[in-house]
Amino acid sequence: MQPFGPQYCETPALVDGIFPVEPWNAISSFVIVFYGLLTLGLAIRMRPPPWLLLLLGALLVLNGAGSVLWHGLRTSWALQLDVLPALILVALAAFLWARKVAPLWQVLVMLAVLIGTPFLARYIQLPIPGGWAILRGGVIVIAGVWLVARTVPVKRPAAVTGSLALVFALIALTARSLDAQACAHIEQGSHFLWHVFLSTAAFMLMLTLSRLGYGGQTEKRLSPSPAA
Repeated sequence: MQPFGPQYCETPALVDGIFPVEPWNAISSFVIVFYGLLTLGLAIRMRPPPWLLLLLGALLVLNGAGSVLWHGLRTSWALQLDVLPALILVALAAFLWARKVAPLWQVLVMLAVLIGTPFLARYIQLPIPGGWAILRGGVIVIAGVWLVARTVPVKRPAAVTGSLALVFALIALTARSLDAQACAHIEQGSHFLWHVFLSTAAFMLMLTLSRLGYGGQTEKRLSPSPAA
């Protein structure tokens, strides 16, 4: 049958349903699962285990499993299993981070942009290469820059891992946006690098949240001044 949904360099002209339809994209998605399990392992070792990190780790595992199935089978239900956990994870992690370093009204504005952009993508076509995929990534990067800037005066170690998360996210966004061009030189394209570097960024984000206090006995606001 004809493929639907996002198309990648590895996407065949006809989908036969034999796993994996996109080998490199499917196999590289296991990296996402690995980082989710690593997050869960680190959280379980904390006393008491922080339920928020456990939840985020579980979402990362679910996102990775959905990505494996989406690229492996190219079915509509697998695409939803790939996308929805990722959207929830990004929104929740961004909210948790922002609540430690910014006033509530700024947090709500950031969340409205992060959540609203994917929904607009369903109804409006953008006449630019990469379209809404690139715009969504750009919005996340802008939010990341703002969060890192707000974190520096609150807790520098968290700003360091937050900055690393941003760098890896930028590399991932570049790999995703160049997939079509890379296809002319690399048989599998570069989308698989999106999985590798974005999941690395997600794990750096987990470490950032841990350093900001979402871990064991340290779960509390670090500074009351930003919310003033």
